[in-house]
Amino acid sequence: MLQPIPAGFSRPVFESQSTFRAVLQAMANPGRTVPMPIAAQGPQGWPGTMAALVLTLCDMDTPLWLDPVARTAEALRFLRFHCGSPVCDRPREAAFAVVMDPPVMPGLDGFHLGDAEYPERSTTVLLWSPGIGSSGRGARIHGPGVDGLGELPLEWLPESFCGQWRSNAGLFPCGVDIVLVGAEAIVGLPRTLKVEEGACT
Repeated sequence: MLQPIPAGFSRPVFESQSTFRAVLQAMANPGRTVPMPIAAQGPQGWPGTMAALVLTLCDMDTPLWLDPVARTAEALRFLRFHCGSPVCDRPREAAFAVVMDPPVMPGLDGFHLGDAEYPERSTTVLLWSPGIGSSGRGARIHGPGVDGLGELPLEWLPESFCGQWRSNAGLFPCGVDIVLVGAEAIVGLPRTLKVEEGACT
């Protein structure tokens, strides 16, 4: 029996354009919460925001890695039908990665970091962060696009993230970029973003 495939976008051109604009805004303003205008109908267990990002950013030329929670039979059917992205077995092979289980996310150095000739070929990690919107103790951040000293709530981040991020930032112009994905908003963490020493302790 044929299994139903989630519909994705109802108006693909309009909704993908709106989603892409939100991504650009998030990456241009690191650490700032950017509302997501669209929630696509995706595989079971995928937030609509995550489905919208994947449908917008991924196509048949962008290898995609899914963590074990995201990589379901329904998700694979959804991706084959809607965007044709090849799903790879190793994070280092991916142009984009979907991480739905942050506590067991691979180390950032396990993704593709780019190289001196093509730093832009590094992995962009789409990291589920259900705490977006909450407040609490934060890590101090600065860098291009941040107005002075900003703050990133630790509740939004996986454990041990800050040390890994400082190492990642030290690889510039190489290194991964991250988009934190909440139920209704996203937060961009480009590799240029700096986390202050001791800010996470």
